Amino acid sequence: MIETNIRVIKPGTKLYLWTRRVEIMTQDPSAEMLEKVCNQFASQQGLGAVYCPEQKQILVLTQGNIAPLTVSEENWIVEVRDSRKKRCLQFSHSENDAQLLAQLIERHALIEIKNRLSLRTVNSPRILYKDEPFQNAEGINAYRRFEISALPIEGIGVGVVVDVGVAFFTQWTVEDFFRNDLPRHEQERRQKRFESLSERQSGQKGTLRYDSGKYLSSCYFDRFSHGRTCATTGKRIVKGEVYDSLLEYYRQKQSHLKIDADDCVAMVSFKGIDQPQPVAAKLLHLRVMNNSLPRPLKQIDKLAPKERARLISCFWKDSGSDLLGCGKPPVAQHFWFPEKKRVIKLLPPTLQFSDGVTLPAPQKRDYRKFQEHYRQRFPLLHKVGCLNTPPLMERIIHFAIPTKITQEVRGSLIRDLTGHLSRLTKKTITPKLVPYKTLDEAFLELKGYNKPGMVVFVFDDEAPETYYKVAYELSNWRVKRITSRELENKFGRLESVSNHDSSQLSKAEREWKSFTEMSALDVLQQMDCVPWGFKDELPYDAHLAIDVGRDKRYFALSLLILQPFPHIYTVVKPKTDAKKETINGTVLNENIIELFNKVAQQNDFQPIRSVLVLRDGRKSGNELKAIKTTQEELITTGILVAGAVVDIVDFHKSSLKKPRLWEKMQRNRVEQILEGEAFFLNNRAVVLATTGAPTLNQGTAAPVMLVGQSEDIDMVQVTKAVYASTHLNFSSPSVAQRLPLELKRTDDELKNRDSQEIRRIQ
Repeated sequence: MIETNIRVIKPGTKLYLWTRRVEIMTQDPSAEMLEKVCNQFASQQGLGAVYCPEQKQILVLTQGNIAPLTVSEENWIVEVRDSRKKRCLQFSHSENDAQLLAQLIERHALIEIKNRLSLRTVNSPRILYKDEPFQNAEGINAYRRFEISALPIEGIGVGVVVDVGVAFFTQWTVEDFFRNDLPRHEQERRQKRFESLSERQSGQKGTLRYDSGKYLSSCYFDRFSHGRTCATTGKRIVKGEVYDSLLEYYRQKQSHLKIDADDCVAMVSFKGIDQPQPVAAKLLHLRVMNNSLPRPLKQIDKLAPKERARLISCFWKDSGSDLLGCGKPPVAQHFWFPEKKRVIKLLPPTLQFSDGVTLPAPQKRDYRKFQEHYRQRFPLLHKVGCLNTPPLMERIIHFAIPTKITQEVRGSLIRDLTGHLSRLTKKTITPKLVPYKTLDEAFLELKGYNKPGMVVFVFDDEAPETYYKVAYELSNWRVKRITSRELENKFGRLESVSNHDSSQLSKAEREWKSFTEMSALDVLQQMDCVPWGFKDELPYDAHLAIDVGRDKRYFALSLLILQPFPHIYTVVKPKTDAKKETINGTVLNENIIELFNKVAQQNDFQPIRSVLVLRDGRKSGNELKAIKTTQEELITTGILVAGAVVDIVDFHKSSLKKPRLWEKMQRNRVEQILEGEAFFLNNRAVVLATTGAPTLNQGTAAPVMLVGQSEDIDMVQVTKAVYASTHLNFSSPSVAQRLPLELKRTDDELKNRDSQEIRRIQ
């Protein structure tokens, strides 16, 4: 039986709450401005508030009088006042009322929980942190983190979602890392430690927690201002006010922090502010990413379902069920179990390999049968080869390897990797060695070729910027990156095993073989080879993924065509407005048309009958309109058949609501969910577990959420299509893939483009 991390507000569908209506005095305020007004009701008056677009009023969860409120920033001001009128929100009245109730309950619950449990927020009001760490190792503190939200569940009521996680921060402040009153060797050791811990694959110099006493906020390390103090920063302008120095600002606005004149300064970047800002370095702690954690902390954020359920239950015990106040509806004492009619249970698809060989789908939903299905994929691929290889596929693979790597290691990598590629593609692959002493030497030689191709690039990873330099300098090449450390570690285990210890040798050989095989699979995909496809027809002929990069500078499109075999086309383009998540409608239309035209030029192209559009995140009206316009143009040109179905779905890979699910067995035993299980929140919203027990050995399955946007959309068919696409797990055949291939590809390409941009601006 599925159990979730959701608890329903009693009395379910009969829930209603009285609110006070607030008039907005400002003409045509933006949604962002009104959201800030609602936040001010929470911070200044301790009241949950939500904007109602239908009536253009703000609803506040109180029946008492409300004091006037004015919220202003540089270019705008919003004034609101009590209308002295009430409005009763009823869950069963309308979908709009149900949504408003959920938003209002979420905001009120956050206020109550924060006060009752003495928790603090970092940027998002929905994410609450405990002040004291629950574990420490090697100068790293582990803090418990809770994420709270609420959502309407059709036919059930408003559910409050609580998820639990872990955040890691250094025990030392930034000031501690850059102290200059220590011996030189100790200063160097601390700064090297800071650089090591702040290394991030996204290219940031380090995420920091800025502790201003009452509030916590995130910022990004820019540099440490050696020799500069809070008293010597010069004049500062903060929110339009001028201060003689940073010290003067702290003394006037945040005297509780006890900042001294000689306290050190660090320059940091805040979201929404163009230039780095000086802050007191002793208020900053570095956030530590998982790949930099010491061994004792490596696994503590991997919460198994049983432990996750226990911690959430303890949270509810501490916070209480009367979050809405005395005499108001309480929260249910137990987690919500979706009834059977809401649940979908899917089987993995039958896979089609080369030479007509198939891997049948498991006959029933069984842990061991699912596991065996995954285990058979790579051996079968290795036996029969790829389902499809492009006729004009590149046959030469360049290997850029530092000269300090021994000839034995270099030769083994080249021989074994090209051997795997030759067997999998059934074509002769020729390696070409590019030895180099410096990165610039390698870049110069590779750029000298008339036509960029495929390169396996081995490099030292001692400096974080190296990864991004490779991406930037070889932006026209297809690059498989391998670090020298990774390569030498893998080969070193094989080399160090005694020939007399056959069991150890066998293990080392397996690890080396696995390393080269996985590398070969990455190369295959970059060469547009298709390892396998689907035997049976899927609900849609094509999937189109739309995604926006982390810094909103670029967007990516991936078009996955499923017949006669899966083939995928991806483009990454700059956005016209880097401040917004949404994509300009005209730009989106032009690029989708261009992508479909590219597909239509293929010899085996057949007009497309149906397309599933997956937009990562939440769309705006302009994007929806652009997609519909595109549909009409593609029908006119014959790329889509007349009457083609185009279903549009919001795909939330990191859902703000954080629903979780696990299996509740007899005798209250809690186990990992079996993948392919999903439940409906309503007829348009589905929570789907794409990973689970067969291959997920740590943590709790993190489901995705699918929200339909098209009229008459069949969300069962959408769920089947998305789950099937996750089985194109070419990079790691024996492990379930959380994202469908089309979104995994946009995700990968945007990260790669981000790394090139980071290098360009450094």
